Amino acid sequence: MDYEITKLTDELVFIRWLQTPAPASKVVDQYLIDLRAVLDESETPMYFLSDLRQGRIADVRSIQKLGQLTKHKNWAGSTAFSSDPITALLVRSFRSFATKVNSRNEMQTTPETALSFLETLKPGITEDVDWDTVIGKPATDTPTPEVPPSDPA
Repeated sequence: MDYEITKLTDELVFIRWLQTPAPASKVVDQYLIDLRAVLDESETPMYFLSDLRQGRIADVRSIQKLGQLTKHKNWAGSTAFSSDPITALLVRSFRSFATKVNSRNEMQTTPETALSFLETLKPGITEDVDWDTVIGKPATDTPTPEVPPSDPA
């Protein structure tokens, strides 16, 4: 599997991309289905923290579909972290497609700043989680080789 989705609390979900999916694979389609299921099954608004240090969605159409999920009644906000400049560019694309206020969906360069951002959205949301175990600490970002984005036409 190219990603992991872990519900840490009733309101907080951690997403880790383990590698960037191949363009012709159905991995991103399944990811969007899985993410929608998390939102549909929740009884409370959800916050998302994504670790994009090892991989990411690189397909513009899929990023647009992900942005549309911010319309869901249970999407409360999100943040992602990676120091990779291409990942930051792709997250900016997501933010442009997001339908809710962009300030509730931000990109950060480190796990620590991502957690701080979540705390601005909902104080206390990151408490009672062993973040060293959840996030881990690789020495540097090592994303998989860049997969060319699909043609949006």
